[in-house]
Amino acid sequence: MITDPTISFDKRSITFTEFGRITAVREFEDWVEISNEADLKLRMKKVYHRWPHALAKCRSFMTKNVKTVTRCSVETSNTAFFNEIYIDPPGARLLAFPKDGKNAPDTVEQLIMERVWKQEVWSENISNKTNLIKERDRFHIALQAQSDRDKFLTDRTTTFLNTNYSNFAVKKIIYLRLDKRTRRRAAMRLGVDLSGHSNLKVHLEGHLYNTNFIHVTLPEFGGLDGIIGLHRNEDGNQWISTINNGDTQWWAHEVKIANLSKDVDEPITHYLALFKEIQISRHDLMKNKNQGAAVYQTLIKFPKNRDVL
Repeated sequence: MITDPTISFDKRSITFTEFGRITAVREFEDWVEISNEADLKLRMKKVYHRWPHALAKCRSFMTKNVKTVTRCSVETSNTAFFNEIYIDPPGARLLAFPKDGKNAPDTVEQLIMERVWKQEVWSENISNKTNLIKERDRFHIALQAQSDRDKFLTDRTTTFLNTNYSNFAVKKIIYLRLDKRTRRRAAMRLGVDLSGHSNLKVHLEGHLYNTNFIHVTLPEFGGLDGIIGLHRNEDGNQWISTINNGDTQWWAHEVKIANLSKDVDEPITHYLALFKEIQISRHDLMKNKNQGAAVYQTLIKFPKNRDVL
């Protein structure tokens, strides 16, 4: 096996880079900064829905003293920015691939992304039995609330994906239509502003079997990933019926904060504001801020052998 310290997947618009061990984590008002043993500093902007979880991982990985791999958009510098972080397991390096892998880049990309998704929070939650039951029940309730027309489309699309997903996903990159309601959902659940978008570019990652949900990456938004609900007519015309962030703990906070205001006729800024409210509640950000989490923080690492001093 060989390892590239940096590898980019242009179709997904993401770059992975070996960062090593984190020696300091600093949180500021609008961004998070991490440092490594070589004193390289990277910044993560506080945008979209994943940054609180990425910050928590940075702190955890620093405490555990494990090697890491960062992710950023191909359009930004991997020596200045990151938007996600993963463990680089000893003996099973995240970016390692067979020696002949350079002759099969698509296979290498699939291999590395499968490792990445295993570390992603939505995959971890969805494999938990309790969360699976909650998500199944929520999905059932959502189906019951659909109109007869939407139920019909959901059932037909689910059947289609169950039997035809492999052929459907051959192209990997597709463009799907979206409407005003979907743009509002994207703003409220992902923190993404799709104003002016009549369609959305997605990279297909996988079908959640026996549903009309598909796990996707959004190349136009730094490789952010999410879950879309697909609706499809018999003539092959298809569109995004809904979109969410895959966080099973998000729903309780969304219902509490936005249940009566998530379909009002307001500009997209209203839904981006709802997103921030839900995110604050979901991650208890006000409590963390009041406890000084937004203040410069670092970790002084003492030598294992005190005689070194």
